[in-house]
Amino acid sequence: MKRVLIVEDQRMPRENMERMLSDSGRYELAASLSGADIAFVKCCQLHIDLILMDVCTSGSKDGIEAAAEIKAKFPDIKIIIVTSMVEVSYLERARAAGVDSFWYKDISPEALIDVIDRTMAGEHLFPNETPRVKLGLADSTELTAKEIEVLRLICDGLEYDEIADRLDISERTVKYHVSNILSKTGYANRTRLAIAVTNKKFIVPNLPEEREFFKTE
Repeated sequence: MKRVLIVEDQRMPRENMERMLSDSGRYELAASLSGADIAFVKCCQLHIDLILMDVCTSGSKDGIEAAAEIKAKFPDIKIIIVTSMVEVSYLERARAAGVDSFWYKDISPEALIDVIDRTMAGEHLFPNETPRVKLGLADSTELTAKEIEVLRLICDGLEYDEIADRLDISERTVKYHVSNILSKTGYANRTRLAIAVTNKKFIVPNLPEEREFFKTE
């Protein structure tokens, strides 16, 4: 049987994945971890065929960072990113890290066991796009790429001059983008906007700035 490492810091999802593997009769649990920062060490210690990796876990490293590190050393280990977060950078970062598949816990039409089977058979399954999120009066897809860049830095707590410096644009341009975002979403100010965006898991503050539902590549 194929040996699976689970990296998930929430008890119920972790236990559900453990139960699913046990019931499958095709996979066995190698280990369960709550932190992505020790996943690499486990891969060095144990024989692992597949990793189910959440993004936001306990520890100092997120799941996509850990996946990139593992893939560099153990390219034959299959990795599926498993997340409930619709953060806009995840898909791009996951592809850049070289993971094999990507699965949204609460949104994906496929069952996780089907994604595992297909991934182990050599398929690469990724959503065509980040799921849409309602941001006040607007749909998240109505924001431009530059507005999302500005919004990320607002969620990081940066002031207008700091955003301007980070993006190498004028402070006036930053204010223009913020005004457009507030107009589209209907939020009264950038503080309420940042709180709403973070609560909806559309943007997770302090993450790296890297930028068909399921489809076989």
